[in-house]
Parts: sequence; structure tokens; C-alpha cells
Amino acid sequence: MRTASTAVTEAPVACRNPVSTVSLPDHRESPGGCYGQPVEQAPLTLSVPATRRRGLSIHERRLLLMGFDALAVSLAFVLAFNLWTAQVRHVGFSVPRLGTLVALGLWVVSATIVDAWNVRAASSMRLTLPRVSTALGISLIGLLVFFLIVPYQITRPTIVIWAPLAWVLVMGERLLYGRLVAASSPPARIALVADREALTRVWPEVKGHIRGLYQVAAVVNPRSEDCTEKLCDVVQQRDVGEVVLGLRDDIDRDLFRALLACHDAGLRVRSLADLYEELTGRLLLDQLGHTWLLGLPMRSQTSHTYAAIKRALDVTVASAALVVLGVVILPLSAIIKLDGGPVLHRQVRVGKHGRPFTVVKLRTMRPRSDDRTTWTEAGDRRITVAGRLLRRLHIDELPQSWAVFRGQMSLIGPRPEQPQYVEQLRSEIDFYNTRLTVRPGLTGWAQVNSGYGSSVDDARVKLSYDLYYVKHQSLSLDLIIMARTVMAVLSLSGR
Repeated sequence: MRTASTAVTEAPVACRNPVSTVSLPDHRESPGGCYGQPVEQAPLTLSVPATRRRGLSIHERRLLLMGFDALAVSLAFVLAFNLWTAQVRHVGFSVPRLGTLVALGLWVVSATIVDAWNVRAASSMRLTLPRVSTALGISLIGLLVFFLIVPYQITRPTIVIWAPLAWVLVMGERLLYGRLVAASSPPARIALVADREALTRVWPEVKGHIRGLYQVAAVVNPRSEDCTEKLCDVVQQRDVGEVVLGLRDDIDRDLFRALLACHDAGLRVRSLADLYEELTGRLLLDQLGHTWLLGLPMRSQTSHTYAAIKRALDVTVASAALVVLGVVILPLSAIIKLDGGPVLHRQVRVGKHGRPFTVVKLRTMRPRSDDRTTWTEAGDRRITVAGRLLRRLHIDELPQSWAVFRGQMSLIGPRPEQPQYVEQLRSEIDFYNTRLTVRPGLTGWAQVNSGYGSSVDDARVKLSYDLYYVKHQSLSLDLIIMARTVMAVLSLSGR
């Protein structure tokens, strides 16, 4: 978003490409021309008002939410301290700096875990209420534990008073955000450059996520002969703040020059896949092409520190899980045996770079009478009585810690699939092999966002999350996934 330092009524911003000589093929040469001959490019001029307001971007809306939340949480702690602790100690009004910082830090961590700064959900009280309540519940537990360990002049009644005060203030400012900020700030207007195929296949999946945040001012067909002129006219006449490109890879040179002129004039130019990724935390599979693949970061090669920390975390947690397994394996074996059949279930899965390995789990289902394999569905009748409880608590996954300890799996990563499903999905879904460039995990970005899958369509959704993880894998994302997994286990959401 651009703003002018002085009042300007109509400040033209021009991007002129001077006449230049290039040696690239041009299919619009005269009949006598040939590849490698000089081609003249006409100068391209684009003017847009420099003082135009184009609505708040997603990033700006998220920063507002974070700022309002920080103010509400901090104010609640100061009020709680002075309502109880200050009176008990007979001191005047004071600000407990350490306590406020701890409360604010715990809120930031908790809000990140539950996605409390999701701008699409922020305007809906129905979606905001559970996120804020969960985040404050986690923060309350964290504060009680912290000040139980660290000696400081913060009493437990102060912390208990803080929680409802913070809830009221945060919900109040969220209501204010919904009524004033989200309602008064118009959606950012975009020019969508997309052909009929993209509008038919991709746009229906995108438009539901941009409601209230973006408004399509115009659609420009990149296949039309006057595409460049139409794009320039739309940008200058329809108060457009962003240009969104809905093409997979190669674009015409004239269209590229028009997009470059938009960028130089202060407009944001981005792909439809990038917009979708920012809104949903997953990738738009139908918009991925070779340029996306070439831009993937290879974490195992570029960040040795991240790989070392992740491996150390894998070994530490797997070792602790194996100790727990050694303690509970005998009683669990006796319970599983009551339903008949073996205690352990072994299955071949596909690991990193397509290498097969054997996964061992506690058996939770009755053995099939044939050798067919099917997707496990919710409420599957093959699940035993004991198995249902083990799945709810995710205890059946404990033996997989051995695969993590050996390096065949990781704590965080795409869930490994059976070879026959991998072959099927490879043939039906582009880029499916890309998820095999990282170690499979006990849990992953797809699991904490979309749960379990039982069809090819579900596999596509999970792949969109898996590829997001492959692209953005980092220690911070791993910690978020681990925290959300712990919450899922405590909520008994396994199946």
C-alpha cells in the first residue's frame, strides 16, 4: 500500500520501457523477420493516483488484531494485579512489568497455536469465541505453572481474576474490530488475469475464501489480443490495488511488461496460488507449475542447523515414548488379546524418496478375512472396543517411535501411505511425489488441519497441506504442529 507524503490530486506514476533490442523469439515479427533479429518494443506507460486508498491488506488486518489483543491482554493483567495483589500488599497503583510480559508472551504463543489471528474468522463471533476462549485457557494454565515455579509477587487469585477480565476485553475489541475495522475498511480491489479454464476449475475453490477481504474489480483474459490495453485501463480506472495472475507458468512478453508496469506503479502483483496460500495455509494444486517446483527450498541441503535440531528433537521424544511403551506394553497386550488376534500390526509404508519401510502399531482393528486393503473410514466396523479407546488416545501410535528413533520417520512430516495408494495417487495427482522429499511423520500440517482422509479427493486436500509444509518447513512451524497435535490428543479427537 502506498501513501503520499504530500497532498496530490492526481500524480501519474509512469513506467516507460525504452526502445530496446532483444534477441528472443517473437512470433509477431513481420513475414520477413527471423529469430535473433532485433525487435523493437513500444514504450509502455501506466499512471495511477498516488494517494489512492485500496483497503487494508490481510497482513495489515492481522497486525491490527495482534495490536488490539496485546493491549487488551496487558491491560487485563494490570487491572487484575491492582484489584487483588496491590490491595493485599497495601501499595498504590502499579504495573507488574514481568508478570505482564509473561502473560502477553503466553497469549502470543497460545493465539498462534489456535490460529486466533485468522482474519477470515475475526469478523465472525461464532468462529472467534472458541479460538479466544481456548487461547486464554492455555495462557491461564501457563501462568499458573510459571508463577508456581518462578518466585514473583503474583498471587494465584490475581491470575484467576485476569482470565475473565482478559476474555471480556479481548472479545470486546474483537467486536469493535468486526464493527468498525472490518466493516469500514472496504475489501481490497483486485484485477484478476485468468483464462476461462482457470475461472472454471480454480476460481470456485478460491472465491469462498476472499469474501469480505478482496473484491474482483475486473477479469482480464490473457488470451485476448488487447489483454495489455485492458489490464492498463482496469488498473487506472477501477481503483485496483492488486493484480492477481491466474496462470500456471509461461506468460506472453507483452503481458509481462504490463505486469511489470503495474509493479513499478506501486501495485502488488502476485499469483492466484500465492493469494490462496496466504488465506488458507495450503497450496492451490491446479495452479502449481515448474516455476513453483524450481523455487522450493531444500531444507535438508540449505539449513543444516534446522535438520540437526529436528533430528535431535526426534531422538529425544522417540526415546521418551519408547520408555513409556515399555511400561504400558504388558497391560495393553492383555487388553488387546481379549479381542483375539496379534498384539502388533505391521504394514509396509513408503518413506523418504520412495523407500519402503515397515510401520508397527498396536492392533486396533479385526484382521480381514481377505488380503484387500481399503481406506479406513470414520466409525469403521473393524475397529475393536479396546482399539477405539487406543485410537482416541493415539496410544496405538507409540510403537512407531522406533521408526522415528531409527530415522525412517520424523515426529513432524506428511503421514506415510501404503505403496498401492502411493502408486494410485501418483498417477492421479500432480506433484504427489514432492511430498516424498521429506521424512514422513507421526503427525503433520495436513493432520492438524484436515484430519484423516478416506478417498482420492481427501488425498488431494491433504497433499495441498503437505506441500505447504514442504515449502515452509521450519522449527516454528514444527512447534505449532506439535502443540496442535497435543491439543488434539487431549480433546480425544482420534478415530
